[in-house]
This record gives sequence, C-alpha cells and structure tokens, in this order.
Amino acid sequence: MKKQQLIAGAAFALCIIVFVIIAFTLPEAGPARFDERVAQAVHSLAGDSGEGWWKAVTQLGSSVAIVVVSLAYAAWFGWRNRTFGALWIPLAGIAAYGVNQVLKMMVDRPRPAGAWGIETDGASFPSGNAMLAAAVYGTIAASFVLYAAASRVVKATVGAVGFIIIIAVGFSRLYFSVHYFTDILAGYAAGACVMLAALHLLNMALSRVKRY
Repeated sequence: MKKQQLIAGAAFALCIIVFVIIAFTLPEAGPARFDERVAQAVHSLAGDSGEGWWKAVTQLGSSVAIVVVSLAYAAWFGWRNRTFGALWIPLAGIAAYGVNQVLKMMVDRPRPAGAWGIETDGASFPSGNAMLAAAVYGTIAASFVLYAAASRVVKATVGAVGFIIIIAVGFSRLYFSVHYFTDILAGYAAGACVMLAALHLLNMALSRVKRY
C-alpha cells in the first residue's frame, strides 16, 4: 500500500509540473507552434466528416453527462461496497468543474478563431471537457480496475473504454477547433490531479469499511 501511495504521489506531482510548464510557456496571444501542427494533423486526419458523431462524443465531457454518469456509477459502487465513500466520485466532477473555472479566469486565454460546429463560452485554458473527462471517467475506470470484483478481462475492458472516452473527448474539442492542443493537455493534467485525489479519498473510505 505504501508503494502505491508513493507512486500516486509521484504521479500527482508530475501532473502539477506538466500543468505549470504548459501554463507558463503559453504564448501571449494565439497558438503555439505545437498547437498549429497538431491542429493541422487533426483536420487532415478527420476532415469535415463525422460532425454528428463528434458532437455526441464531445457531450460526454459536458457537465450534464458527467453528473448523470458519475451519480449512476457512485450509486452502484456504493451499493456493492457498502460505503458512502463512493460520493467522492461525483464530487470529483464538482471539484474539477470548480477548479477549471478558477484556472480559466486566472489564465483568460481566448479560444481559437476558427471554432465551428458547437457553441462555446468562457476562456480556452484549460479545456473544461478534457478536465472533467479525465477527472470523472478516469476515477470511474481506475476505481473499477482497483476495487471491483470482476475478471481481469472485464477490468481491462473497462479501463480501456475509460481511456478511449477521455482521449476521444479531447480529440472532439480539437476537431471543432474550440481549444488548442495545449488546452487539452493542461485539462488532462489538472483532471488527473483531481482523479488521484478522489482515488485516495475513496481508498480511505473503503479501508474504514474493511476495518469495521
């Protein structure tokens, strides 16, 4: 357990470092060169096809989807493990949303000029959808892999699905040009911090259940 805590602590610190590096190396205006290259690669890969599909995918990172999915999973997880500690899962989404709003106000990066296809509001950095997806779907997938009474195949499948959803949500934001790639990376890093904190608190709650 101590080794796992050290790994989690190191991962938490790494995510903070990544976020800080991105935040302090942002250009004063517009995209970084790396952002431009990634945007070109995304549009050459995806083109203009699949607009309806990517609209559906990007909604997976919306606050409504996050609330519904996290509450449903928390209810199931809490019932199976007989703990109210499962509430840390939807609370991870609330925390991610709150932190994201503060970070957006602090950095106040304008969105890309070529945004299309979906409505947006607020600043661009860090991506709220990417951060919420990493925080909540990451917590769901990781908690299932760590604590669910399921086979390795099922756990691997759930973990893979969670990872794919997180990546797909970020890609959808690039597809519609509503974020720069650095916005997505920073959202993932900040969301991972929230996920690791939620998993730590969930582990503490489960430890109390086993103790009693």
